[in-house]
Amino acid sequence: MRKVIVRLAERSYPVIVGIGDWKHELSRLVSHVTKPHGKLFVLCDAQLYALYGSDIISTVEKANVSVSELVLPVGERAKTLTQLRHVYGYLLDSQISRNDFILACGGGVTSDLVGLAAATTLRGVRWGILSSTLLGMVDAAIGGKTGINHKQGKNLLGTIWQPSFVICDSSFLLTLPKRQLIAGLGEVVKYAGLATHDMISALNRYLKSEDMYDQKQLTQLIYLSAQYKAGIVSKDERESSLRMVLNLGHTFGHAIERSLGYGRLLHGEAVLLGLLAAVELSGRLKKARIRRLSEYRDVICRLIELIPHHSINIEETLTAMSHDKKRLGNNLRFVLLDSLGRPVIVDNVKKNDIRMALKAALAEY
Repeated sequence: MRKVIVRLAERSYPVIVGIGDWKHELSRLVSHVTKPHGKLFVLCDAQLYALYGSDIISTVEKANVSVSELVLPVGERAKTLTQLRHVYGYLLDSQISRNDFILACGGGVTSDLVGLAAATTLRGVRWGILSSTLLGMVDAAIGGKTGINHKQGKNLLGTIWQPSFVICDSSFLLTLPKRQLIAGLGEVVKYAGLATHDMISALNRYLKSEDMYDQKQLTQLIYLSAQYKAGIVSKDERESSLRMVLNLGHTFGHAIERSLGYGRLLHGEAVLLGLLAAVELSGRLKKARIRRLSEYRDVICRLIELIPHHSINIEETLTAMSHDKKRLGNNLRFVLLDSLGRPVIVDNVKKNDIRMALKAALAEY
């Protein structure tokens, strides 16, 4: 297993990346974080629990800690106040204390929901993540962002609460549906635009291999993504400046999700469309970027061909975009690319330029 450290002084923590050794790492880390007389609360999404629930429970019990478990629903629609209240009720009815530890097992939805519960129960209970989806491993599980959706937009209710550890084992991806895997690649493609050419090269090698479940290559992509995000979070934990670049494609992507209704497109699928729109807007604002981003655009389009098709209303998407939590006053803020590895943050973009970029991206969908 390889280790990436999110460096936040006394709150630093490891992101463990590897193939097939999650039981050993989970047992070791749980033994390290649990306190005498403390309890371990395992909150696991239903899909992962059906496949690995007994293995997870038997593994953490080796740490000689009292274990309590709760199974959570799967999918974006689980990120609601109703479900959060259910988690609160379970934790409080179980008499959770600050001596205890919460383990979130599942994908990005699970870590977002459970992390928010951990952050706000008793004003903060320690937690860790056993991530089981590609999207969770490369993005949602790293950096401490937690949250649920509101009818006015995605992730509008939440906070930042760093975990004590994150385990990313690519062996879980062997049972991940292909659609979920492609959705996770949406976030990997985002990092490929933000990082050096090494990342786009690794991604191209993976796509050319035509084996989407190649664990060795997936593990490398997870490691590179975790390494990039950890470096950003270590410098800007609360998204006051540098961390904003991680929103590449997300202003468009979140609006597409909302306009369609959450769940019709997976988050990473919407991000792929958002990334293409961001590339189109980048080129529209500075024509020299079109050539510099051509290889990146080709990678995005190749993956867009693999996602389900829905009719997307441009005007409804633009209306949804007005609720984006990253806006500056009444102006939308976009992360764009000058070239690979050179993100730029812009605002005061003309609405017609936004509309035409979105139209151009959807023409490829």
